[in-house]
Formats: sequence, structure tokens, C-alpha cells
Amino acid sequence: MIFLLNPAMNLKLQAYSEILKRIISTEYQPGQRISEKELSQELNIGRTPIREALLQLRQEGLINVVPQSGTYITKIDLCVAISARFIRESIETRIVKEATALNDRTAMAKLQKTIANQKFFSKQKEFEKFFGEDEAFHREFYLMTNHQQVWEWLQTTNMQLNRFRMLRLKVKTLPWESLINEHEKILKAVKNHEPDEAERLIANHLHLMLDEKDALLNTFPDYFTNVPDKK
Repeated sequence: MIFLLNPAMNLKLQAYSEILKRIISTEYQPGQRISEKELSQELNIGRTPIREALLQLRQEGLINVVPQSGTYITKIDLCVAISARFIRESIETRIVKEATALNDRTAMAKLQKTIANQKFFSKQKEFEKFFGEDEAFHREFYLMTNHQQVWEWLQTTNMQLNRFRMLRLKVKTLPWESLINEHEKILKAVKNHEPDEAERLIANHLHLMLDEKDALLNTFPDYFTNVPDKK
């Protein structure tokens, strides 16, 4: 049996994917006002698919509709991002530790390639492609340990965290090279079958958000909401 794509749904998914990408990359800035008409013109997609995409993004906390005012990109919810980081660290430390027991040469080659790509994009200052390779590096550990479904589940909780991580690449005082160096150390520990060291390194790596959040808050003070009080 041949199933045909629903053209309307396909356009909705296209609109959703493109708007989401622009929100995560901060091309659409936190707090920015947007409109169905302008999005329809920019993306060359009809108003109905745009409206459906915005509804989904609103449900995911990325769009806010203010009565008598308009539709806005939500600011980055720092508490949600911090909670997502906690969930990811709790899971990913176990994932990486599990990976140290494997001898997957294909996965090791892919991980090495993502690091090489990160070095290239770092020199080119192509932050979106750098971020894509960063995601590919972490995702590979889930794939090699047969936990792809877990990675996909995490994406639904990681949206505010990913906005934070993307924005981090725009802070001049936070070099990209430090991220690459940490990836190299993690990969080395996995290759050498050092579970405790790999677990320690990935935990420290995922803790960076907490160490660097003040730099982001100082650089982009208007981009955040729900900021915890400093203790």
C-alpha cells in the first residue's frame, strides 16, 4: 500500500521546522514580535500552515500570544533550561559510561569526524554548523548504545536548553575551543575504556551551563525570564 503525504501537513512541518530553527539560533530574538503575514511572506508558505506551526510552538513554550498586542518569541526560561540540563546530565553520564564498554570503531570514527568538523567551523565562525556538530557528537553516544529513542525524548525537554547553548556561542568571552577540548578528552576516555573518567568528564562538560550562565545573563540581559535568585 502506498501512503501519500498530506500536502497541508507537510507544509505545516516545513513551517514548524524553519521557525523552530530560527528561534533556537536566535535569528528570531527572544521577545521579538512576529506575525503570520510576515512569516508567510518570508517562508513562502500559506497562512494556514504558519498558523498551525505557531500553535504547536506556543504549546512548546516558544511562542507567546498577548491579547490586543501580538505574537512574540518567548524569552529563554532559565529555570526550565537548568532543569533540562539536570535531566540530560543524569541520563548522559550513564550513556557515556555505557559506551566505554564497547568497541565500535565506526562510532569512534564518526565522533572523531564531528570534532574535526567543529574545529573547521570554529575557525569559520559558523556557529549554527558548529552547534549542529556539537549535537551530533552527543547524539552518537546514544546511537552507539542503542538509546536513540532516549535522545529523541530528550529533544522535547531540551528546547530552552538548546536556545541557551546556541546563545552561548555568541558570547565572545566564552571560547568555542574549550568545548572542542572537552569533547576530545571525553572521546579519549571512551576509546580507552575508562568508565569513571568518561563519566567525570561528561558530567563536568554538561555542568558548563551553570558555570557560564552569568556571562550570558550579563551579555544578553533582556533575553531571559524566570531567572533564579543568586544565592
